[in-house]
Amino acid sequence: QVKLNFRGTNVGDDGANAIANGLQGLQQLQQVALYFESTRVGDDGANAIASGLQGLNQLQQITLDFSCTQVGDDGSSAIANGLRGLNHLQKIDIGFRRTKVGDAS
Repeated sequence: QVKLNFRGTNVGDDGANAIANGLQGLQQLQQVALYFESTRVGDDGANAIASGLQGLNQLQQITLDFSCTQVGDDGSSAIANGLRGLNHLQKIDIGFRRTKVGDAS
């Protein structure tokens, strides 16, 4: 199990990329929770996390919180695509509250 809480920190896309790189080596991971609420993470960071999730074939439970970040449609789509192929997932909890997802601007 991996639980990382970055709420309210200055973590941005570079930090999310580093976390994603670390996830790639944890193929036996069954649970992951990453909290990026109120950080500087945007679409590039969400894309990196999505890439980091691919190959975690044993993952059963995932929690991702991107609330109050700069993540938009591209990042949320990348997360959705990153979950494809994770056939053992039993519980998914993803938050995009107060983001740029669906923002017409």
